[in-house]
Amino acid sequence: MAAAKVNVIELIDRHPVTPFQIGVLILCMLVAALDGFDTQAIGYTAPAIAAVIHLPMPQFGQVGSAGLVGAALGALSFGPLADVFGRKWFMIIAVVVFAVFSYLTSTSTSLNELLTYRFCTGLGLGGVTPAFLAMGAELAPKRLRDVFVTVLFASFPGGGLIGSLTSAWVIPTFGWQSVFYIGAVAPLVVAVVLIIWLPESIRFLLARNMRQEEVRRTLERIMPGEVPAGVELVAPSDPARQGVPLKHLFMEGRAIPTLLLWVPFFMVFMILVTVTFWTPAVLNSVGFSLSAAALIIGLNNIGSVIASAASGWAVHRAGAFRVLIPGFILGGLSLAWFGQATSSIAMLSIASFLAGFFVGGTGTGLIAVAAGMYPTSIRSTGIGWAMGMGRVGQVFGPVLIGVLVGLGYKVGGIFYAAALPCFIGALFLVFLYFARPVMEADAAAPTAAPAE
Repeated sequence: MAAAKVNVIELIDRHPVTPFQIGVLILCMLVAALDGFDTQAIGYTAPAIAAVIHLPMPQFGQVGSAGLVGAALGALSFGPLADVFGRKWFMIIAVVVFAVFSYLTSTSTSLNELLTYRFCTGLGLGGVTPAFLAMGAELAPKRLRDVFVTVLFASFPGGGLIGSLTSAWVIPTFGWQSVFYIGAVAPLVVAVVLIIWLPESIRFLLARNMRQEEVRRTLERIMPGEVPAGVELVAPSDPARQGVPLKHLFMEGRAIPTLLLWVPFFMVFMILVTVTFWTPAVLNSVGFSLSAAALIIGLNNIGSVIASAASGWAVHRAGAFRVLIPGFILGGLSLAWFGQATSSIAMLSIASFLAGFFVGGTGTGLIAVAAGMYPTSIRSTGIGWAMGMGRVGQVFGPVLIGVLVGLGYKVGGIFYAAALPCFIGALFLVFLYFARPVMEADAAAPTAAPAE
């Protein structure tokens, strides 16, 4: 007689969240924070590194882009491998990779070395992202999955905030290399904790019908004594995770809305990385110390953390377009003001906070728009490609601002240019609002935020 079967996913969905699940979320948040720390560290240290390798600052944008190209390739390569071999170990491998190359960054003596080390660091950073997002989402009950993912996204600027505050303290005392020493040691410590404490994803194990006893042990840590003995533990198949060809994003009236959606993603993620990458160097050129510039970027990160954590609630209450279109516009105005406020630390700090708040919150909120645009069978593909367009924007942004710096643009002109993508993003969201009804018939998404 066949053993009775228990749907593990339904069991987790019905059960209250436990300290063990919160602990896994915190571990994933630490990994996300390490990502944010390292991605922004290169911006804080750019002027000092440029002096060491004798690189004109206008050309430094290619260094930032090298890391972001690596991150894009890391996500494309490590992500699918993690789907085949498991979340836990590929997360650990990716963390160790960016720890090693973060340290090597501190030893760079030439542009070629720096580009190589930043590219390889990016491979680790990009590779860890899909793993920690999948791990955090798959162990959460369905009713709180959006909350878990939003908190994970907020951890990225949180790591940048830690990096800015740390840089402001250690650079004047220990030198710029110390930032990368921290960026190497902290991931190794986290990797050890992951090895000891992090479980493999239950959904991953059950989808491959493997290691039933490991699944049972993990469930016992979530809900001690509540897993029936002698039953077969199973999970339903998830068609949304099986992947579909890209062409389905352009069929049945979805082509124009898909293209319109990609533009705001490209713009907002380009700005998020570019501003934090270039601001320390630009402020340093007009007399601010690197530590002062790091503190100002810290305020930008504080705004982004707050808005990222709150954007899901705001979009749910007021509607995606009502929140995000004004968010783009106010983010652009804040960036434009930032470029004109360099004569006053108080005004500069306020402008930095507001820019982080509006641009960071808009970036997180766009994910809700993507989730609501596509039917379940292609939602993962739709969100994945929209965020891929954001990655492309991140690659181009640092180089474009570097061109402006090379052309002799002053701080005000540079931040006027940085504000422009925000207004373009707002305009394309307006276009998307009117194109959206074409898709509403098949975009039933009960967990997505309402459009208006």
